[in-house]
Amino acid sequence: MSGPAVAPRRRRAPSRRRALALLLTSGLALVGLVTLGVVYAGIGVTTMRASVAGDEPCLVAYEDDASVRVHYTVLPPRGVCTWDVGGSREEVVVASAPTALALGAWSLALLGVAGVAGTLVAGARAAGGARPNG
Repeated sequence: MSGPAVAPRRRRAPSRRRALALLLTSGLALVGLVTLGVVYAGIGVTTMRASVAGDEPCLVAYEDDASVRVHYTVLPPRGVCTWDVGGSREEVVVASAPTALALGAWSLALLGVAGVAGTLVAGARAAGGARPNG
């Protein structure tokens, strides 16, 4: 004699709302990350082109003078050449991008990643107590 028949557990149907939230938030993150990549790669390429063209005295001096520095900033996004001219330190902005564009891209990327994480965590909590450690 066997015990009472137990009905198999039904899997929940995939939530369209959750799928749409994942699609939108991952799309936002992707747009933000691609925009950031284009902005910062464009600054690097513009700096290299200016160095090859020899238009900036600072970049020309970079090849000969060890005190010349080229550095990049995140916000505002730009490439800056720093050098000594007559005993005073000067900075020349070689390449830059609009700060609003970079801030918008960072916002999209961070909001998108946070949205994906939040959607996944909410889905895991809704699925219930299937925890491996508990």
